[in-house]
Amino acid sequence: MNFLMEWRWMLAPMLACFILSITHVYLGIHVVARKVIFVDLALAQIAALGATYATVLGYDSNRAGDDLAVALFSLAFTFVGAGVFAVARMRKERVPQEAFIGIVYAAASAAAILILSKSPTGGEELKHMLVGDVLLVSLPTIINDAILYSLVGVFHIIFRRKFLAISIDSEAAQNAGINIRVWDLLFYMTFGVLVTRSVAIAGVLLVFSYLVIPAVIAQMWKDTIKGRLILGWIVALSASLLGILWSFYSDYPTGPAVVMMLASFLMASGVSYYIFHSQVRLRAAMNVAAMVLFGILFFGTLSHFRKTAPQQASAGVPVADLLIGELKHDDVTSQLDAISHLGDMNDPRIVSALADLLSRSDNEQVVEAIAEAFMKLKDSHAIPALNSALKRKNYDPFLKLTIAKALVELKDKSGYDALIDILKNADAGFARVQAIEVIKQKAGQDFGYNPERTVPENAGAIDRIERWQKQEHPAAN
Repeated sequence: MNFLMEWRWMLAPMLACFILSITHVYLGIHVVARKVIFVDLALAQIAALGATYATVLGYDSNRAGDDLAVALFSLAFTFVGAGVFAVARMRKERVPQEAFIGIVYAAASAAAILILSKSPTGGEELKHMLVGDVLLVSLPTIINDAILYSLVGVFHIIFRRKFLAISIDSEAAQNAGINIRVWDLLFYMTFGVLVTRSVAIAGVLLVFSYLVIPAVIAQMWKDTIKGRLILGWIVALSASLLGILWSFYSDYPTGPAVVMMLASFLMASGVSYYIFHSQVRLRAAMNVAAMVLFGILFFGTLSHFRKTAPQQASAGVPVADLLIGELKHDDVTSQLDAISHLGDMNDPRIVSALADLLSRSDNEQVVEAIAEAFMKLKDSHAIPALNSALKRKNYDPFLKLTIAKALVELKDKSGYDALIDILKNADAGFARVQAIEVIKQKAGQDFGYNPERTVPENAGAIDRIERWQKQEHPAAN
């Protein structure tokens, strides 16, 4: 039962990945056939640049009413990019079209980084642009996107002969009287519509992987468009399912996990193709075994050069002082590394140093790491800093859950208040499951709260939890 309850919250990410698989494999076959592999990456980056530019003008994609404006900015930028790519195709190319596409991608990436460099949350925005957050996609968003993708799909089905003719042999298509520029523009514009929406939920890397990797694998093994479509769909759907499973049970980000699963499918396909089409298959298999052995030895050898944490600095400075000093730097990676070590140490200065960083950091990874460190330290002096963090910013339900759990471990009443707020949040998803489990564990009783029900249906259970909380923590009221 718990398994089914947990997986209920993975339904939306699964549906999102499956829809992306179905639509993007088809487009990927066109992309691979046209030999413009980076067009999807470039258009995805242009769409992300449009959304980034919208933030400069004061729009926020997470704010109700602004999300449509941000989407329109992305779409406008994408249409401009589609026009550039359509015009850039030359009948007798002196410069490959792929070169223009790569230049546009590099320029769009650089522009987005420059814009985000002036944003206080630029690092998080850049990360979201690259890897997205498919885990937090909602069912209404998926339904809306599915309708949009279906409309684009119908358009491509109706005019599939022209699109396929241009993708497979553009010169023959032009000789047959097809206006290449017009149909190229229509292809890239519809392509851009899908990419704009896909990047918003899945990020640039996952969109690129869905478009290219299944299509490349399919082209290895199949000669017909139908065969490539079917094999590409099988690969994309299988990699999506396995990637989500891996992400769920190993606590990795979903998007990168699916990308790595797609990449592993590509490696397995490449090895199989090499062996199957080799004149001497045994020798080919031995070559593959030798490469695998070399890889194991290579990484095994490098692992012996792992840098060990110094027990004492060369100048006699204690390790705790060095790590606390790292918290004052602006480098997030150094801060996260220092926090992970400080949480396992015993020094009265650690809590105040972490509290200071928590008060000035807007990086959600840093905030989460500090909350987890406070849970390990079990020092009540951390309570004011955690409470201040909860009030300062409206974090997503999972980060709010981590802060609440830290407060509960420190036996502070506000931790239960935060958990109850999560139970009342209809959009909290799987965080509601985890919040009620914490409360049940601490209370030693079942209040009848069912995360599968709506918030109004759980009103009685929430009321019982609040009455229990008042009895256990009367000072809160």
